[in-house]
Amino acid sequence: MGDLRDRLRGALTQPVRDKPPVREDNVTGQMDLSMLGGRWFETQHGPGYVIDSYYEGGHLHGAIPLHQALEADTTMLARQSGDDRLGAHGPDRYLFIDTETTGMGGAGALVFLAGVARFEGSSLRLRQFLLPAPVYEGGLMGGLAEELQRAGALVSYNGKSFDMPALEARSILSRARLELRGLPHLDLLHPNRRLFKGLFASHRLPEVEVRLLGFEREDDCPSAEVPARYFHFQRSGDPTHIAPVLRHNAWDILSLVALTARLSADCSGGGQALQAARAAEYAHDYAAAARYYTEALEAEARGRAARGEVLEKLAECYRKAESFEDAAGCWEQMLREPRNRRVRPYVELAKHLEHRRKEPGRALELVEEAIGLIERGLVRPGREGTEVSRAALEHRRGRLRRKVGGGRLKVGG
Repeated sequence: MGDLRDRLRGALTQPVRDKPPVREDNVTGQMDLSMLGGRWFETQHGPGYVIDSYYEGGHLHGAIPLHQALEADTTMLARQSGDDRLGAHGPDRYLFIDTETTGMGGAGALVFLAGVARFEGSSLRLRQFLLPAPVYEGGLMGGLAEELQRAGALVSYNGKSFDMPALEARSILSRARLELRGLPHLDLLHPNRRLFKGLFASHRLPEVEVRLLGFEREDDCPSAEVPARYFHFQRSGDPTHIAPVLRHNAWDILSLVALTARLSADCSGGGQALQAARAAEYAHDYAAAARYYTEALEAEARGRAARGEVLEKLAECYRKAESFEDAAGCWEQMLREPRNRRVRPYVELAKHLEHRRKEPGRALELVEEAIGLIERGLVRPGREGTEVSRAALEHRRGRLRRKVGGGRLKVGG
């Protein structure tokens, strides 16, 4: 028993360290990253690694030269972002930003690559802050913080929902807080969804690139492979695993620049009239929206469903611009459309006849017609609780009957 006790004591005895282990900040000796063409840098939060790339203004990303983003109408972009502060800065102060992470969210997901780009004169400088290992997160955040200090506004694609929350969470954990919320932010996903609603099967960035920019990725690293590639790189130190991710991220950012130029052109009427109309309507410029919707209505090859949508939008813009007779003309035109199955034109035109033209008899005729079509299954009523529901139409009919004499007077007389 004595021997056993001695052996246990010996196993539990740990050597005393004279000095704490030395942290190796410069890992160039541990990991050869020279293939990536980057450099190490120092921040107050530790060392970081960055790769710089430069693109001339005439560089074509798809069909769009990058310099066109410098000509973007910032006032129009501000209206589409919902943040008037965006118009106070020229595109040369915009910081285009995109990140790559090890997961979809949560405190455990690392931001291992943060790409940012800004114009320097007519050229675009792209900086990609790479995380060789988690211990260097402070350096990544520190380098990004310096870029943010010189930015007037942010431009991203789904950044408000994904990139910014991820960066905020990681910056807090690394004690290198990033000033993100104070900057105006143009998230291109939202205006593109709004302007091109119903025209794309998907608003994922690769789909939008093909449809709007004429850019198709060749031999791209799929997004689903990105985390695995980073983990392979981190374990092995082999840059060949991460190089395709750097290219993937660079394409994302170049697309942000080209989409900014494209969005400005679409909003200003340089593209299709329908997109310009939707942009003007969102910006509350209803006179311009009506003008563009009229152009869209006159365009060839418009299907019945699309034509009905445009007529309804045109009528609504005329109403908001207080061109009430023009709005009524649109509702009347919708009623003449073949196989119209909408209740709203009947209701809106009945309201106009009753309250503006002071013709309750004609208004009653329209409501009676709408109810009859619903009973025969030719028109679908709206949902309960709205003015286009069956109950609302019945209520309107009863009130109009009382108004024209309790049903004793001849309708329309």
